[in-house]
Order: sequence, then C-alpha cells, then structure tokens
Amino acid sequence: MDKSKIFRVAVASTDGYTVDTHFGRANDFYIYQYLIDEWIFVEKRNVKPVCQGGQHSIAAMEHNVEQFADCQYVVASKIGTGAMSVLQQEHLQAMALPGDINEALEKVSTYNEIQKLFG
Repeated sequence: MDKSKIFRVAVASTDGYTVDTHFGRANDFYIYQYLIDEWIFVEKRNVKPVCQGGQHSIAAMEHNVEQFADCQYVVASKIGTGAMSVLQQEHLQAMALPGDINEALEKVSTYNEIQKLFG
C-alpha cells in the first residue's frame, strides 16, 4: 500500500464542523486520517491552550505539539510564527485554513498529492 495515501491531520475546532480556532488558543483538535481516498474521523484530543493574552511558553507549545506526533499536518484558523517553527521542527506541516473542516481536509489532500510529485 502506498504510504503517501495514508496520513493524519489535527484540526483546531470548537464544534467539529469548522476550522475556527487559532492554534495557540485551541482546546480541542479533531484528528482525521486519510486512507485510500477517504477521510475517517479518528478522535477528539483535548489540549491546554498555550496562548495566554498574547504570550506563550515554548515548553507548553512543544508539549502540545507532541500530542500530534502521529499526524503529518496541523490545521487551524491561524498559526503564529512561533507555533509554525515548533511544528516544523517536529516535521509537521502547519496550515491556516479557516472555514469548513471538509473543505480544509480536501485542500490538505490536494496539497499532499502535489507534494508527492516533488518528493
């Protein structure tokens, strides 16, 4: 089986339907797995928001990012440069895709397909 056709995405959402939360302010991430042209909801993961009034702890951010070690992508409505850097260090592709979760997931799968052309 082609491993590039199986990957996971962590989506920051308050309701499970929309990407509506800034990465650092998110309480919940919905985990989806792409498996042979189909999206499957895996689970909802709760994390402690790392952004406190515009300030954040790098250690707390690193702890949250570790919660997504089984994912290849993290999607949120916004992702700051500090979080982007920590996510990239852990080999996670960060994407700011506010709006409908299903539309965001389709954009991720399209991006993943394009990346295979260059890999």
